[in-house]
Amino acid sequence: MKGATIIFFILAAQSSFGQLSITPIVGINSTKLKLGSFGYTNGGNYLTYGLEAEYGIKPKNNRTTSMSFMAGASYLNNGFYDIYNFSFTGLNWYESQTTDLKTTYLQIPLVLKLNWQPMPLIEDWKLFLGLGISSNILLKSHLAEKSTKITESNDLFAPPKTTQYFDSQDVTDLGVKNTQFARLEIGVRYKRVMFTYRLCTSLQDMYYVGLEKIWKIPAKESRYISAHDSEGKIKEKYSEFVLGFRFF
Repeated sequence: MKGATIIFFILAAQSSFGQLSITPIVGINSTKLKLGSFGYTNGGNYLTYGLEAEYGIKPKNNRTTSMSFMAGASYLNNGFYDIYNFSFTGLNWYESQTTDLKTTYLQIPLVLKLNWQPMPLIEDWKLFLGLGISSNILLKSHLAEKSTKITESNDLFAPPKTTQYFDSQDVTDLGVKNTQFARLEIGVRYKRVMFTYRLCTSLQDMYYVGLEKIWKIPAKESRYISAHDSEGKIKEKYSEFVLGFRFF
């Protein structure tokens, strides 16, 4: 990824063949984890911001389509928060599991874009489609979980049986330091303003290796660990709505 970024900026220096633009961005990130067999679970919305550099290749004969390369860096303070509740009335049984994962990443994307000018006479309005990869460098991670089970006794005079576990630790050292995400993005650019929707999916197992050895919650009572044990990996995906304003 570092080598690709260096090549990108070397190409950008050749201004006679294209145009370089710098765009500060700010947006909302919506992160989801796949915990169990019920698909991805939404874990909250978070702020992301950074800077993008895009090198556009000048089209020949004023064509309405062109290609460009985009690289950059953005700060993402995201995570996953979810409360899972389940009750079985017939057995007078209740279960609650809370998962609170806080992560901080530095995103370094490299994207190839296809730009389209739908109205040839309006050069300031363009649509684009991008495909690429994002290298997400883990800066910090903290995980907290709580598991509570309540079972009512058949004896009317006996109190319900309650079992509860809780743990909260910094798990940065257990996480994947550099995770690759596939990235798809679509957007529109009008003059200096850019609006982009992105969808990113992890290409690696994001499980915190060795967590089960230090976690104070038994594996079967931990939603995070049990999901990894049943699926074989922890998958993550997120979407971003990003607003940018081009410097030049």
